[in-house]
Amino acid sequence: MSSRAILGFLVALRFTSAGPALAADPDDAPSLRRFALVVSANDGGPGRAHLRFANSDAESLAHVLASLGGVQTRDILLIREASRTALHDAFEQVKKQIKAEGRPQVRRELFVYYSGHSDEEGLLLGGERVGYKELRRWIDDTAADVRIAVLDSCASGALIRLKGGVRRQAFLSDASTQARGHAFLTASSADEAAQESDRIGAAFFTHYLISGMRGAADSNRDGRVTLNEAYQFAYNETLQRTETSSAGAQHPAYDIQLAGTGDLVMTDLHTSNAHLVLDRELLGRIYVRDASGHLLVELRKEPGFPVELGLEPGRYQVVMDSDGRILEARADLVEGGRGELGKDQFRAVAPMLSTRRGDDVAVQATVGPDLPATDGYKEVPFDMVLAPGVRMSGPSDLPIRNRFVLGLVGYSDSLHGTQLSLAGNIAQLEMVGAQLGGFYQISYGPALGMQLTWGFNMALGGLRGAQIALLANIANGELHGLQAGMLNLSRGSQHGLQAGLVNLNAGNMHGIQAGLVNVVKSDVRGVQAGLVNVMGDATESLGAQVGLANVNRSAGGYNGGMVGLVNVGRKVHGAQVGLVNIADEMEGAQVGLVNFARKSQGASIGPLPIMLDGYHRGALWFSDASVLNLGAKLGTRHVYGLLGGGMTRDRTSNDRREFSTTFGIGGHFTPLRAPVFLDIDASWTDFWDGTKNDGHRQIASLRLQAGWQVGSYLAIVAGPALNLQVAQDSADRAPRGVGSAEQIWHRGEYTVRMYPGLIAGLQF
Repeated sequence: MSSRAILGFLVALRFTSAGPALAADPDDAPSLRRFALVVSANDGGPGRAHLRFANSDAESLAHVLASLGGVQTRDILLIREASRTALHDAFEQVKKQIKAEGRPQVRRELFVYYSGHSDEEGLLLGGERVGYKELRRWIDDTAADVRIAVLDSCASGALIRLKGGVRRQAFLSDASTQARGHAFLTASSADEAAQESDRIGAAFFTHYLISGMRGAADSNRDGRVTLNEAYQFAYNETLQRTETSSAGAQHPAYDIQLAGTGDLVMTDLHTSNAHLVLDRELLGRIYVRDASGHLLVELRKEPGFPVELGLEPGRYQVVMDSDGRILEARADLVEGGRGELGKDQFRAVAPMLSTRRGDDVAVQATVGPDLPATDGYKEVPFDMVLAPGVRMSGPSDLPIRNRFVLGLVGYSDSLHGTQLSLAGNIAQLEMVGAQLGGFYQISYGPALGMQLTWGFNMALGGLRGAQIALLANIANGELHGLQAGMLNLSRGSQHGLQAGLVNLNAGNMHGIQAGLVNVVKSDVRGVQAGLVNVMGDATESLGAQVGLANVNRSAGGYNGGMVGLVNVGRKVHGAQVGLVNIADEMEGAQVGLVNFARKSQGASIGPLPIMLDGYHRGALWFSDASVLNLGAKLGTRHVYGLLGGGMTRDRTSNDRREFSTTFGIGGHFTPLRAPVFLDIDASWTDFWDGTKNDGHRQIASLRLQAGWQVGSYLAIVAGPALNLQVAQDSADRAPRGVGSAEQIWHRGEYTVRMYPGLIAGLQF
């Protein structure tokens, strides 16, 4: 087996909050200077396969260090097809450069990269060898304050095993801008082969390390890629892409011995000459190639956040594999500019014919259910299948495309028709048509059509159609149709309807969820109707929630309506209607028995509005309708609810008191400068005398109150009122001193009086 070695010494970059250029000249940035030694060798000596991409990998990494890594061109030493002598001389030259930087306030960092062959004992340079112990001694002798090494080679993990290092999934760095020590990264463990790929034109580990350094690994989206982020991205992608390779899975490893606080920054995207921004809604594996067709960046893009890549000015081809559907876009980047790619800029591409190594058969690439397959398949119009491999049509050297399948377990490499089976159906590459009957329907590739069963449906490559099952429906991609079952799960963008006991959507929902429990994680532009409705961490939500309990955790804002017994929202721009309404930030309206918001710029309608930044005042007032009243004004900064109770003496019987309760809604304004304010409210007051008197009296009032804030917790209010009294004749009370200003109407046993009044009191 051919071996592939890359020894890279990744220089950690200074982290600053303001984001200055990391490639600052040493004379202008006296606190830090970086050096890089980048070495490659395709020739591993007799009996070793000649590598194809060692030199190009080294050149690509050196370019990223110069453009994004803060290493001056004069401080990068690139050695191609290195020999033992050339490598030793290169270390001596770097050691002299580091020693010449003698300013005590300057931290010196070294980046060494080697791409070539290795085995369990050391690097293989042509017919010569450099042992791992010797290599580590050369690195340590440079006397750099920070020393980081990366090896992408067969058995390269032996380098870290010298000091007891072991293979781990990822590391948690405690390195920092004040770090001292070393970090050795290897592309494989001590007994594994490192692999390169014709498809990506590079070694797996180096390819994904460079992709991460260009921005794909920027998990916290701060515009800087740390050592931890880059390594973990390269580890995960390398392992995933080599798990099914003929050489076996490849496990990168590391040995970190750095002292300090904070994270080492490897690349700063702010220093890039141009930026390509992948929109937050994009979903799929994305490939970015330059004008010459060279693959620069590869990453898995998840929805919910944008990804920014640091590139050079020029034209780029961007291909996105969105769960089996191949889309393409073009981007032209100018010097200092930003190019943004969204869903609308991608177009479906035609299928591409490829040739299998060792075969003479042209096979069409599967790129989506709407693109017809042509040759490369054995066409079977009718087939009976008992189990995979046990079929009436017999064995075949070609993948089989079925038109109609009948049997116990329907199985097709490609289905362009119908599978009807007693137990269940499986479509391996794609499904265009219908899978019916049995306990399960599974489509591993993209699906266009219907899955119908009394058990469960799974469309792992995405579905544009309908899934109907008694138990569960799972679409691992975009669902443009219907899911109906007890449990419905759509991972991707849903443009249709989910109807069941539990509905879960992990992408963007543009349709309706109807069930006992409805959950959507991303953007929403539809309706959730159920007992419990939950919208997740979407940046923006447009829609409605109708149920007993509605929850929206959207940080960007919820622009719909929430109707239920309990409504809870993070940032609401619409309306909450229910018994209890809770919002962190409210810019719409809350209508309910209890309304609560930490911040509110809208309206709160209900008897118990509690706005932490709102208008909260106790009130003691006197009026012609009720002599003594005590209550409160609670609400937002401009809209409040009025609650109060009062007591007055019945003028027809001086020894009897009347009691009253008052409810109302009003507005608070400061038309002039503080401490003057104006309150306008409409209230409804109900009277009773505590006896068995059947008479009933109510007064509706429109009140205008001017206020003067005489202290932090005390204001004087006074103003006119217009009262409308409705009372049974036995409870009718004429106001005092209004004379001709009063209007009276008699309607059966009721008397209606409209008259002006006055109100005065205190607020605290």
